[in-house]
Amino acid sequence: MKDTDKESPNSTFDPEELLARVENDRELLQDLLMIFKEEFPGHLQALREAVESGEGKRVVAAAHALKGMLSNLAATQAAAAAAKLEQLGRNGEVSQFQEAFALVETNALRLLPKLEAYIAEVHK
Repeated sequence: MKDTDKESPNSTFDPEELLARVENDRELLQDLLMIFKEEFPGHLQALREAVESGEGKRVVAAAHALKGMLSNLAATQAAAAAAKLEQLGRNGEVSQFQEAFALVETNALRLLPKLEAYIAEVHK
């Protein structure tokens, strides 16, 4: 088993890909990361509420929004987890919502400290 500290950096998000997407504009990258940091908790809460409601359309919309945010940051694992939840919502597989949401949340919670560290590094 891998120790989470020894995972490749790309397992959570790909900083090189992220920097390339903004054409090495560190100021723009800093702005994007700060916007994500501010907006992410509300999006995660909206997804949690959608999952609890059991309404597929709400889950699809909330998961899709979160997937987009995560994809923009090259956070492939978390984006893939959100995409899976979005698909479950489309298929009306309500019984799997909670488990899929837990995976989104776990991935997101692993991502946030790494983004925080990256924000500090980019700001130098």
